[in-house]
Amino acid sequence: MMKRTVAIIVLAGLMAAAPAWAQGWRGQGRVAGKVTDEAGKPVEAATVKLFLPSGNGGMEVKTDKKGEWAAGGIGRGSWQIDFLKDGFEPRRVAVNVEELARMPPIEIVLKKAAADPNQVIAEELKKAAGLVGEKKFAEAQAIYADLLGKYPQAFQLELSIARAYHMEGAHDKEIEHLKKYIEKDPNNVEIKLLTGSEMIQKGNPDEGRALLATVDDSQVKEAAVFVNVGINLVNQNKAKDALPFFERAIARFPESPDAYYYRGLSELQLGSAVRPDDQVEGDRLLKAGKADLEKFLQMAPTAPEAELAKKLLEQIK
Repeated sequence: MMKRTVAIIVLAGLMAAAPAWAQGWRGQGRVAGKVTDEAGKPVEAATVKLFLPSGNGGMEVKTDKKGEWAAGGIGRGSWQIDFLKDGFEPRRVAVNVEELARMPPIEIVLKKAAADPNQVIAEELKKAAGLVGEKKFAEAQAIYADLLGKYPQAFQLELSIARAYHMEGAHDKEIEHLKKYIEKDPNNVEIKLLTGSEMIQKGNPDEGRALLATVDDSQVKEAAVFVNVGINLVNQNKAKDALPFFERAIARFPESPDAYYYRGLSELQLGSAVRPDDQVEGDRLLKAGKADLEKFLQMAPTAPEAELAKKLLEQIK
């Protein structure tokens, strides 16, 4: 009978140990502590994750209103504890847990996480845009300057600064900041084209043309990039300066009807304005303009500009 009783006791002991073996991180150890911020205030609802580096399980608890937390029923060993809370930098500590031994509270101070620069910039840009809309240009530029001082890597701010100066009519400052942007992003063809056309319009045509000559046409992805620059110049009564852009648009995108339309208008304008002693050039331009408008009508007969193109062709006859 004695031998049988011993066997039963041993078997019962093995059965009792089975759950602990299956969840090897469990035991009779206990750890506790408190989480505060840098000002000493409790951090409520912070996540406290306890785990064994071996990957053999773990547990998770939350801090209460006092920033306090406790985790019991863990086994002995070297535990790692993560402290996580939105808006704070995460912390990790390592502790050695001994079962049935009293451990001092773990005091953790969480630092405020740095704000996301992109979010800060976006919010400040929105504020500055509102000021520009209210024509409070000096206040808007102060925001831009502050952002650029804090985040010099965000050189795209130069475009916002340039745009504000454009709205203010301070075109020299506008061009200055467009050029600063190009220094950082020399392969941006659209900004190069914009800057070059602004230079031509604002009294610096030689520098503008030199900048425009550096644009690699093969990098331009759509005809509108050239066409828009040309239209901008036409609106400034600079059809002669606009003509090369329509020609570049056609050379790069021969299927673009808009390029033919605006080149035709520019040719007609220039042909009608030639001196009487240069009638040969005038006739050439008028003939070229007629051909471009006819080409436009073939490509886009239902376009909104088609009626004007037809009227102009009738006048040429």
